[in-house]
Amino acid sequence: MDEGDYTESTTRLSTWLEIPVVMVTLFAGAAFLTKMCYLSLVFNTIFVVVFLALFYFYVNTRQRLRIPVMLLGLVFLALQVDALGNYFRMYGRQFGPMQYDEFSHMTVQVLVSPLIVWLVSHILHRNNYRLPLRLSAFFAATIVFSLSAMYEIIELWDEIYFGGRRIWGPYDSATDLQWDFCGIIVGTLLSCMILRNPLSLRPPVKLVVNFRNSRGTN
Repeated sequence: MDEGDYTESTTRLSTWLEIPVVMVTLFAGAAFLTKMCYLSLVFNTIFVVVFLALFYFYVNTRQRLRIPVMLLGLVFLALQVDALGNYFRMYGRQFGPMQYDEFSHMTVQVLVSPLIVWLVSHILHRNNYRLPLRLSAFFAATIVFSLSAMYEIIELWDEIYFGGRRIWGPYDSATDLQWDFCGIIVGTLLSCMILRNPLSLRPPVKLVVNFRNSRGTN
C-alpha cells in the first residue's frame, strides 16, 4: 500500500467514525432541548458551556475555522434567555408589550443568527463559492428557520410522548414560528451589519515575515 492509498483509507475511516459521533451529539442536543425547561438552571448552564466548547473544537478541527468567541457568547445568551425564563417562571406572563414566550422566541433568533450567517459564509468561502454576504445571509436565515421549525416538532414530541406541557393552545406553534421569523429577519440584518467587513468573513491568517527578504542590501 503506497502513501496515497494509506491516506485515503485513513480519511475514509475517520469519516465513518465521525458520522456516529455527530449523530450522537445531535441526539443529545435534541434530548436536552426536550427536557431543558424541566432541568435546573445550573445544569442547563453547564451543559450549554460544554456543548458549545465541543462544537467550537469540532469546527476548529474538522473545518479549520476558529469561531469568534463573541458569536458563541451570543448563542450562550440566547439559551440563557430560555433557561432564565423557565427558572423565574416567566412563560405565560406579560413581558413588556408582549408575552415572555414571544419575547424569548424572537430574542433567541436574533442572538443565534450571527453565528449561522458566519458559519455559512465561511463554509461557502472554503468550498470556493464566492457569494455576496447578503445571499449567504439569506441561506443562513432559511437554515435558522428550519431549526426553529424542528424545535417546534421537539415540543410536540414532548407534549405527546413524554407528558410535557409546552403547547398552550391551537395557535401556539404558529405564533412561536411567527416570532421566530421576526427574530430571524432582525438577526440576519444585524449579522450583515456586523460581518460586512470583508476581513471578518475570512479565517485568521498567520503573518509570516521573511527576514531574508527584509534585510537591507549593502
